[in-house]
Amino acid sequence: MDRRRFLASAAIPLGITTAGCSFGTQTVELDAETERQDEGRQNETYLVYQHDGEEVRVVGFSQGAFPASLDEQFGLGLFIEYDEATTLESFRFDLRAPPTGEPADIYLGSPAGEAWPYLTYGQVDGEESIRIALADAVDSVDETVFINTVIDPRAAPVEAITIDIGIELTAEGTGTTYRAETTTTFEPETRADAQPTDESGENASNS
Repeated sequence: MDRRRFLASAAIPLGITTAGCSFGTQTVELDAETERQDEGRQNETYLVYQHDGEEVRVVGFSQGAFPASLDEQFGLGLFIEYDEATTLESFRFDLRAPPTGEPADIYLGSPAGEAWPYLTYGQVDGEESIRIALADAVDSVDETVFINTVIDPRAAPVEAITIDIGIELTAEGTGTTYRAETTTTFEPETRADAQPTDESGENASNS
């Protein structure tokens, strides 16, 4: 792969700048429930963030291609679903693939639409993770955020990807700031894993 087609990688410090809170506002820490969809040629994981039983935002991960084996390249999409009730202030994704051992190369595709002027992409200083972050998202995104990446294994197959997520949201007209810090694991699948199954549980291609 021609690495010049992707943004240059640079070491960056830990942490992400987030919008401050003014007097009279409240800050709420969100927890996430994990949902997975892996039937047929789908492999998606959703983090559903809620407050007082109400859904606030959904963050998800979607495998874009199914290689013959997990030591081959495949695509991974990261997305934050749009919700008109809240404004996305900032986000951060730290990806480590695989979680231990020599890390894979992780390439970043250009965001759709206009360029994001404050996008951070590079290796986290002192770690083997790659960070994709936007500290001032308000002026850059006003709909669903979708980021394409390519996972390129080096010394070992990528059987799992550790993803550390940080997001900050503000609620329209309430003065509430929502924050979330979540670590989850995404498990890629091969082409054989993604084959639809018949009622006997066998791959349809083998019937």
